[in-house]
Amino acid sequence: MTWAFLYLAALLVGLVLAGVTGLLRDLRAIGHRHLVLPHADHHAGPFAVLGARIACGLCAFAIVGLIAAARHWFDALTTAAVAAGAGIGVCLLSTIVLRRRCAPEIEAAHAIVAREIPPGGYGQVRFDHEGRTVVMAAQNIDSEALPVGMVVEVVDCTRSVVIVRRSSAG
Repeated sequence: MTWAFLYLAALLVGLVLAGVTGLLRDLRAIGHRHLVLPHADHHAGPFAVLGARIACGLCAFAIVGLIAAARHWFDALTTAAVAAGAGIGVCLLSTIVLRRRCAPEIEAAHAIVAREIPPGGYGQVRFDHEGRTVVMAAQNIDSEALPVGMVVEVVDCTRSVVIVRRSSAG
């Protein structure tokens, strides 16, 4: 077994762990500048939070190790030590960066329907919050369906599912 194989195996494990913990999905959402808030009952468990940090550390360890080994910057043990230091550093840095998201203080009076909401049923709305598009689950209290693209009035935003109704303005 070579060092390159060890680094590749660590990279593969890190990427699988990132996929399992939802880190890749979160990074994709950040790339689209959307903030999708989870339901209050769907908080990430300890494994997901710790697993995402470990995934970051493993990927950093593997990438630094592969690059340093390919460029022959150090001997094998020094490369492993530098890669381990980078992995631990990124793991600790990810503790600051990868905090659990919590629902923002919503002060939106109006939102736009992102997924059709049947009468008395559930769907999704979006609105801008601090320069970002926020997508949240919504419940319709009207007796008519709310189609995609319609501007709706936010009646109650104290829960993780906002209550909306047809806007009187349109």
